Amino acid sequence: MIFNAIQRVLFLVFLGAVQCFMPNPGFAEDVEPETDPAIARFQSAVDSILTQSCQNGLRAGAKFYSLDRQQVIYSRNSDRLFTPASNMKMFTSAMALKKVGPDYRFHTRLYTNGTIKGSVLKGDLYIKGFGDPSLVTEQMWILVNELKNIPLTQIEGSIIADNSYFDGQGKPITWKSYQGSEAYLAPTGALSFNFNTVTVHVEPGDLPGEKPTVVVDPDLDYFRIRNKAVTTENQRSRRKLIVTRLERKNHDEIVVKGRLPKNVARKKFYLNITDPQMYTASAFKRFLNQAGVRVTGEVKRGLVPTGATLVLDHESPPLGRILRGLNKFSNNFIAEQILKTLGAQFISEPGTTENGVQLLQEYMQELGYSPEQFNMVDGSGLSKANRVTPDQVIALLEDAHSDLSIFPEFISALGVMGLDGSVIDRMDHNKDAQKIRVKTGTLNHVSALSGYFQSQDGERFAFSILLNDVRCSNGKATKLEDDIMEIALKFQREEKAVEEEPQIQFGGGILKQD
Repeated sequence: MIFNAIQRVLFLVFLGAVQCFMPNPGFAEDVEPETDPAIARFQSAVDSILTQSCQNGLRAGAKFYSLDRQQVIYSRNSDRLFTPASNMKMFTSAMALKKVGPDYRFHTRLYTNGTIKGSVLKGDLYIKGFGDPSLVTEQMWILVNELKNIPLTQIEGSIIADNSYFDGQGKPITWKSYQGSEAYLAPTGALSFNFNTVTVHVEPGDLPGEKPTVVVDPDLDYFRIRNKAVTTENQRSRRKLIVTRLERKNHDEIVVKGRLPKNVARKKFYLNITDPQMYTASAFKRFLNQAGVRVTGEVKRGLVPTGATLVLDHESPPLGRILRGLNKFSNNFIAEQILKTLGAQFISEPGTTENGVQLLQEYMQELGYSPEQFNMVDGSGLSKANRVTPDQVIALLEDAHSDLSIFPEFISALGVMGLDGSVIDRMDHNKDAQKIRVKTGTLNHVSALSGYFQSQDGERFAFSILLNDVRCSNGKATKLEDDIMEIALKFQREEKAVEEEPQIQFGGGILKQD
């Protein structure tokens, strides 16, 4: 259509007026990527990495999405289901933040069926957990000092642990193939302590033939040590040092066996425990005694009786802070504790994995996905039965990004590439790596990396890389992901040259378009 000068001015005025009353649609999502040479080069580079690295049946899904322009710049199998490994923790985190907010606190409550006279409690003291995943040594000292300052110097009764807010299933059913004592397999418990893990220090003896020194932290009556190891002269022995944990009635046995050369440094081992209820109550009693509050009775299991008096309500740090431990260090225990706690609070008591998963399903439906389009069975991603698509990961990341009530806490909980958490050593040679905030994921034959990044020209993106059927080493898989992110950081659009605006003459004057 050809406009004369006056028609053109009127059209522009009309168009501006219409746009004032229309929502800004942003950039079209259906723009063909190849129309921008920079996008075409990025697609070619990523495809090249995925086709020449870690092949042998590798299944790769990926998506890169501009949050600023609402535009997909790369997509590969993004609508297909993959095992996400610990990328599942982002779904758990976002759901929890949406459900209860970043200032949510977990509770540990103390009750008694007796009375306090002076500074003496005459009766039993009940400690009931409500799923707090952050009841670690520092928080236990705070709890004990709060009780001591009532004031209290003696408890003439027992410490009774109430774990009833959760079901008795320490691990999800889908973890049945995981039976080891590794710390990442720690069981859940409404009443839990130190992520339900223990640290075992082993130091060689002074002379060959002597037993090594074994120190358990925390040092509790809950543990029994069986030291069958021996100090040796040199490191040529084929019998390496083995430290494991055996489940016993009301306690765990730490077994140390093998050989330890006399000239090696002190070694540290992290193990899970088997009985969160007794473990936490034993720690509570030990801390009370160390704080000067004498307990005359034993540590037992039980339920808070009807009519018991609430003595103290201890609150955890806020959820927003707890999520940093969850995602930066990929803590499976924290994820499962959150899932069960919210399941108990919003579905029904006791808290179960199944109830928590129901909340995840509801969140996925809010993102626009029906249950048959994904599969979620736990909160941490340890089970390979979990299935999501790169599209769904991007939907989650975009949803969190668009909600300022949760986004600051959500993104601050992600690992900063090359700086902290599980990615502290990745891309640390690149000064721009800190523009990448991520959640990792690793299982046998599975590697994942998803999160946010800012490109060279300041554009912000959400991205997801899900690799399944990985036959190469974990190191090669993470190198593949890092190579892609090196390219992503350098992404810069080629701006089209701006054509000179037409000048419209009116008589002797010139009207220039702005």
